[in-house]
Amino acid sequence: MAKPEARKKARELRTQGKSIKAIASEVDVSTSTVSRWVRDIKLSESQLEHLSEQKKQWGSQNKGAQNNKAKAKQQRLQYQQEGRKQAQKRDWLHMQGCMLYWAEGAKERNRLEFVNSDVHMMKLFMKFMRNSLNINDADIVVRIHCHDTEVNRIHEIENYWSKTLNIPLENFGKTQIKQGTSSRKNRLTNGICTLRVDNTKLVHHVFGAIQEYGDFDNPDWIF
Repeated sequence: MAKPEARKKARELRTQGKSIKAIASEVDVSTSTVSRWVRDIKLSESQLEHLSEQKKQWGSQNKGAQNNKAKAKQQRLQYQQEGRKQAQKRDWLHMQGCMLYWAEGAKERNRLEFVNSDVHMMKLFMKFMRNSLNINDADIVVRIHCHDTEVNRIHEIENYWSKTLNIPLENFGKTQIKQGTSSRKNRLTNGICTLRVDNTKLVHHVFGAIQEYGDFDNPDWIF
């Protein structure tokens, strides 16, 4: 919208009782510009009351959102405390899985995600998820990244991980193909495997346990 048209539109909206912020958003200019354009326009008492009420409603909604955010943060902290208590039992498999996740896992707020190409590491982490975290196989999503483009080879790789991890192909997402040169020496025969579980409680359980095992506090993990 050209500047003269934007100014005209802004003044029309202001006479209708629109707020400066709402007008700025609609005509795509700064609030300071809108304020300058419409400062000579006087609003009626009813229009001013309406804007005041809208401001109160927005403040109430924003306060509610802040309260919900605080509650969610407190819940994540509780999950981490549960992880710390589990770590205090010094269960060997639980410790191994948490340390693996500290080294190789994704540090996301709401999901547990572990990525690697080492088959022994993947088998151990799968055992940790099943036996220490009591995760059902149906909740585990598997994704493969590989360099192969032939359909038969892709199926071979998927079947390899399915058999190795003892998890059905129904759990597999679409395999991602990463282009590479044929001369690459460290090309991974069976690609890279990702195990993912969308579960806020579990990932923060692991975060808490890692801190207990490592004897440190990381406030950034309560994000």
